Amino acid sequence: MNRSGFGLGTGILTTEGELPIEFLEPGDRIITHDCGAIALSRLIVRTVPACAMIRVRPAMLHTKGEGRDFFVLARQKIVLRGWQVRAMFGQPAALVAAARLVDGVHMARLSGTEPMRLFQLVFDDARHLLVVAGGTMLAASARLPAAMPI
Repeated sequence: MNRSGFGLGTGILTTEGELPIEFLEPGDRIITHDCGAIALSRLIVRTVPACAMIRVRPAMLHTKGEGRDFFVLARQKIVLRGWQVRAMFGQPAALVAAARLVDGVHMARLSGTEPMRLFQLVFDDARHLLVVAGGTMLAASARLPAAMPI
């Protein structure tokens, strides 16, 4: 099972501006941190139980804290930066699963088994890309190479 996925309404930065993920189509150019604009190959849509998802408040992940809440798969990797990351990991940035960041306020695991739509971005490029979603950088794939520049 792929470990990345975004909930309905998550804003994805494209060359046309930020679009809700459900409006993306193959060929749309997604802005990535590591490779610039990359064409979307496919958008996989499936359902998962609500308890597999995390609600993210943007204020938790960046200083401006702008934007509305969005939802990610619990195993979704999120880029963290700042002095706290340097103190904990000895590097300027780190990829951390959303589930490990749950505090019940800014990031909360949903409960129940109601189905939620999950969207997964697929790129032809074999590299594992980072995309900007909800004002935050997220991994677009389950695995990232150790040498991935963040």
